[in-house]
Amino acid sequence: MRATAGLVLWLFTVSQGMETSCDGRRKDAQCYGPLAGEIVIRLMDKIPFGFNWEKEQTILVRARNGKSPSKIPKRFSFTPSNGMLKIENLMRNDSGNYTLIIFRNNGTQIENRTLQLFIEAPVNSVHLTSDCKSIGEQLISCSANDGDSPQYKWSLNQKPLQDSDLLSGSVQANSITLKTGVSGQLVCSVRNNVSQIQKEVQLSCVFINCTSNGTLISKWLPEFAKIMCDKPTFGNQSHPSQNYLPIMGGILSALLILLLIGLAVVCRQKKKKSGIEDQEELTYADVRIVNQSTRSIKVREEVEVEYGQVKFSERPRRTVKTAKDDACVYAQVYRGR
Repeated sequence: MRATAGLVLWLFTVSQGMETSCDGRRKDAQCYGPLAGEIVIRLMDKIPFGFNWEKEQTILVRARNGKSPSKIPKRFSFTPSNGMLKIENLMRNDSGNYTLIIFRNNGTQIENRTLQLFIEAPVNSVHLTSDCKSIGEQLISCSANDGDSPQYKWSLNQKPLQDSDLLSGSVQANSITLKTGVSGQLVCSVRNNVSQIQKEVQLSCVFINCTSNGTLISKWLPEFAKIMCDKPTFGNQSHPSQNYLPIMGGILSALLILLLIGLAVVCRQKKKKSGIEDQEELTYADVRIVNQSTRSIKVREEVEVEYGQVKFSERPRRTVKTAKDDACVYAQVYRGR
């Protein structure tokens, strides 16, 4: 804001600088209006008996007898109830020194005070660019496409940007270089006396090491550049000389351990199966006594039958023939598993 000998009063900015409001009731006040916009100036609390509002001794607004102004330009309007003067479609030549003279009913002056009005072009748009450099630092440039006397202010993650985050530049400059590792949401705010606008960018420089259509890419780029990779092998802010041998060694060691465990399980199962086949098999004999009808045989009242364990070797079974004429004791042999 320009230096002033008096009190500078500009109150607020509306709709990107298209309308401003100013309190001109104090002497030597300064007001700022947007080019092609409008400004509302409060000249007084209530309408006096008479007043003139002049620019360089040229009367622009004149009122008498406590009534609405009898003389006023087409772009001007005055509200007697609150003493507000509105100027529309501001032009460069509206800038200058204005004087308010208040009269008594006898024509003598009660008050004479001055006001400076400055017309500035508002900032309507901002261009923000981000560029990743060789070691991961980021060059950020913020520029107003229009507007008079723009001023710049930076914030990172909703907090004011600190000098400790900068590799070069100033927090009030429109171009800065951020240190490697600085990340988050960066906002550039641009303002002047009649407007304010801001634009933001998401910081995301990563090292990309991949091929794109057969061409090797190996440098720091914004994260969205990953889409260029055929088969991305990028790393997040890492150096291309990373050594992956420890990782591969760990994977191979794990596979070797799993292979040894599998072989041990298979050998144990085979050994267990072989032991079962070698176990002794028990065979019981079913002994029956048959009385042949053609011969009378005296049988003891108590016949004791003894069962024994019979061992068989792995040989084919043989069929034993018995004589029909003799009383025979035969056995049915069952092989148990």
